[in-house]
Amino acid sequence: MARVWMLNKYLYALRLIVAKHYIYSLLLACLLAGRCLAVDSGVSASGKASSVADYEQQVLEVAKRTAAEAKAKREQERLEREKAASNTADVESFRIFKYKKDGATVFSDSAPYKIKYVVAVYNSCYACTIASRVDWYKTRLHLTEFSDTIALAAQAYKVDTGFIRAIIHAESAFNPLARSRKGAMGLMQLMPGTAKDMGVFDTTSPEQNIKGGVKYLASLLQTFNGNEMLAAAAYNAGPGAVTRHGGIPPFEETQTYVRRVKILADRYKSQKQLATN
Repeated sequence: MARVWMLNKYLYALRLIVAKHYIYSLLLACLLAGRCLAVDSGVSASGKASSVADYEQQVLEVAKRTAAEAKAKREQERLEREKAASNTADVESFRIFKYKKDGATVFSDSAPYKIKYVVAVYNSCYACTIASRVDWYKTRLHLTEFSDTIALAAQAYKVDTGFIRAIIHAESAFNPLARSRKGAMGLMQLMPGTAKDMGVFDTTSPEQNIKGGVKYLASLLQTFNGNEMLAAAAYNAGPGAVTRHGGIPPFEETQTYVRRVKILADRYKSQKQLATN
């Protein structure tokens, strides 16, 4: 019995030593991190120390807060990394490769092999950038691209081919793979809802995109009594905005867009007129 009693006594003493060592280790870590709680100002002048239980409670509270803050910081860093990766992927998805092949301009979503190319990133419609440096009175016109498709759509929906080319030029610069961050797709930058309403199932198909876009233009022209500039404003800002404002909405982007479409339309129609003389 004496041996058992002595053994229990030693084990109890050992547990106390281990417990104190653990508490003091946490307290030391707390002090080094500058995170320890201030000693209560009510401590007597004799410098009476807190009990081991009080220190343990303080250290545990600080340790919990520190662990929670570290976890929150790691979570924030993870979210920021995911956001950065998402932004990068988003930008990459809008990269279009433009190059010449057999004398023709080609657009692709993958880089060509051993051919010089230009990379374009489409963030909005081509003519919507207010600070654009393009000289709209002199920029090269696209007079022959998709001629048959445009002619057929123009004839089917009774829309002027010069106006159609002006809209395509303003929207995508005749890039069939153009995409905007808002989700507009293809040559005429059709939004998913509009594409569906116009019977377009593949917005990257030039034929479907042009047909759907011209069909939509025809409906806008009918709504605004054949006024091409109001139709262009509605194409950019929506027919509701044009109706509410009784004309071209007072949006800087829309007004800039309409002016540029007007310049392009006049130039395309002039070229068409010259071709028939």
